[in-house]
Amino acid sequence: MNKRIASIVGAENVSDSAIDIEAYSYCCSERELKPSLVIWPRNAEQAQRMLLFANQGRTPVVLRGKGTTTSEGCIADNALVLSSERMNKITFVDLNNKLVEVEAGMSIHDLNNSLRSVNVMFPVVPLNPGQTIGGMVALNALSKQSQLIGRVNEWVEKVEFVDGTGKSFFTKKKEDVVGREGLSGFITKAQLRVVDIPSISLEFFHFNELTDLLNQVRLLRKDKEVYFLEFFDRKTSNEMGFELKYSLMAAYTSFRGKIKNAQEIKEWLDKADSAVVFIRSSGYYYMEDPFVSFEKAYDLIEWCEKHDVRLQGHIGLGAFYAYFQKKDRDLLDTFSSFLRRTGGKLGDVFGTGIKNKLWVSQEKKKEFIKLKEEYDYNNILNPDKIINYR
Repeated sequence: MNKRIASIVGAENVSDSAIDIEAYSYCCSERELKPSLVIWPRNAEQAQRMLLFANQGRTPVVLRGKGTTTSEGCIADNALVLSSERMNKITFVDLNNKLVEVEAGMSIHDLNNSLRSVNVMFPVVPLNPGQTIGGMVALNALSKQSQLIGRVNEWVEKVEFVDGTGKSFFTKKKEDVVGREGLSGFITKAQLRVVDIPSISLEFFHFNELTDLLNQVRLLRKDKEVYFLEFFDRKTSNEMGFELKYSLMAAYTSFRGKIKNAQEIKEWLDKADSAVVFIRSSGYYYMEDPFVSFEKAYDLIEWCEKHDVRLQGHIGLGAFYAYFQKKDRDLLDTFSSFLRRTGGKLGDVFGTGIKNKLWVSQEKKKEFIKLKEEYDYNNILNPDKIINYR
């Protein structure tokens, strides 16, 4: 098999070395699932030939970008790993129409760094800057900016992907690919809308009482000039240099915020984005992505504080990041039960994968099965991820 695959993608783009197998046995979770082979196609044609070959042999294939998910959606035992990492170029930029076409393996960090020279950006910037464009499209990623601008699907014009039978598509029928976590195909390229880099201002609010914070959020959510709202629990706020209080960072699309200097804004945004790093480095090992309605945000914050679970996130959206210590592994099940009682869910940010399969509704399962029947009848793509099929 190795020789045949090497003839498709080139010997330098396939590996069964122990170090590569080990590296691709993990995502951002602690679970280990060892693939049989790692493959890095360089273009859509190679991906097409690779999936045609895999389909003929009914060989399972797990699809992967940079492995930034925590939901175990890009690891599998005894499967081929098809990675988009070496497909990482911008193929064209149309500034007149504010469009960019980019290969799936380019990270959002690298894309926006490249676009900065022409003063535009892709506006949906998720928590992990290493996340690939293909991964963002597959997850229909959200970010703090999604409060105003929506999720990735609202910024995708066309998607190029190869389905489980080896057929290639470059289509505006994006609903068959966006947010499907690879069930319908391997994303190779996306045409995206971009915007001029926005000018914003910031302001911080600090509260002793949770009800006072939530009242402020309730007011700001109605404000059309608010770009996003970020919540930080007491401990995180203190580590950012504030008092031991709940903190709220408000970004405005106008200059009404107290912080207006561009350099100072960048420093505060960088500090806020790095909260995940210093929380995890202080012993909070497990990371979850609870999503709750605004009416239940009080219950979530209170529960996390009671159990010494760190919490920060996009309170304007109801999307949070909860951090658990390693000794509290059993507390994760209690947390899931709590979320179900409050009508919340997991997987809305990091994806369903294997870990969050129980959160998929029956309606969604039927939708995903229909996609499988159309694009991957033999179930070679991400088998046993999200749903059980065939």
